[in-house]
Amino acid sequence: MKTLFKMDMKNYADSDTRIRRPSARAVIRVADGRLALVYSRKHQYYKFPGGGIRDDEDHAEALAREVREETGLRIRRDSIREYGSVLRLQKSGRQEDTVFEQENFYYTCSAETAAGRQNLNAYEKESGFELQYVHAREAAAMNKACKVQDDFDLVMSARDTATLEIVSGLTPEPSVSMAEFLLKTAVKTNPGPWEQHSRYAAESAGRIAERCPGLDPERAYIYGLLHDIGRKFGISGLAHVYDGYHYLMELGYANAARIALTHSFNLKDIRDYIGKFDINESEQEEIRAFLAEIEYNDYDFLIQLCDAIAKADGIVSLEERMNDVKSRYGYYPQKKWDRNIWLKKYFEEKMQEELYQVVGAGV
Repeated sequence: MKTLFKMDMKNYADSDTRIRRPSARAVIRVADGRLALVYSRKHQYYKFPGGGIRDDEDHAEALAREVREETGLRIRRDSIREYGSVLRLQKSGRQEDTVFEQENFYYTCSAETAAGRQNLNAYEKESGFELQYVHAREAAAMNKACKVQDDFDLVMSARDTATLEIVSGLTPEPSVSMAEFLLKTAVKTNPGPWEQHSRYAAESAGRIAERCPGLDPERAYIYGLLHDIGRKFGISGLAHVYDGYHYLMELGYANAARIALTHSFNLKDIRDYIGKFDINESEQEEIRAFLAEIEYNDYDFLIQLCDAIAKADGIVSLEERMNDVKSRYGYYPQKKWDRNIWLKKYFEEKMQEELYQVVGAGV
């Protein structure tokens, strides 16, 4: 079965005990294009019907049983087809020094029209599980608006939300809650001023996007939060760009991954990176090839600008930020400097407002 993405939170130790619980989940599409999904009235999110595979079951048996229990639907065994798998790895919030590892196997299938009675366990009853027919994009949007408080459930919901977006033909995007969770767990691994820098960049990106036609303020905010996520893996230079890109790509968030890479190269040239080149030549070549292949869009430009005005203690002018970098590293390429000035003018023209007034810079 093909891998859709890998939701590995990387928030655990290699020595932690692993609890493995594979699952089978059903992608049931009805005639009008809607999906048969399970809705939680308590938590207000949608999930694909399905659950854990017992030791004495094959995948088809588990799929049929779980769908029948959660929805009352009976699936047609001869309609079952592989769709894709998602491996979820996450530190347990319920048991110390334990990792929850779950391979989720998604199958397309059809079901009988009439639904029978559900057979819910205590948790499912308490969550208010019910069968609903919903378009995948609508369900994904509902999930992103849901304020799940428990980190464990948040990642579970993010897994199905990303799968819903893939089913819809969309590139998965993290919700604000998921982006906040990813930043929070990253900072636990590598605390530092980069967290506040990321938050200031995110706030500025959201404010600018609100004033620019065609830009989504929520997406801009999320990209700002995650642009430096590669610092999760330690104190580094160019490695944080490479690591952040691959971490988000593995999670299925290709657009956010792109920003984690492009934010450091406003000239689309790896040579203008300011800092240590602490990745090998083949990894550098991967970055060069990526930059050569893409055309920057307004989200690339926006996070490049916000990265260039955000310090750990607030928003400052481009000149102050660039001079700060110059004082720490001993140089700042003139072409990179000039490009940042161009980015400021570019967004001021789009907003028809002065940048520093919009972002509240202390200038």
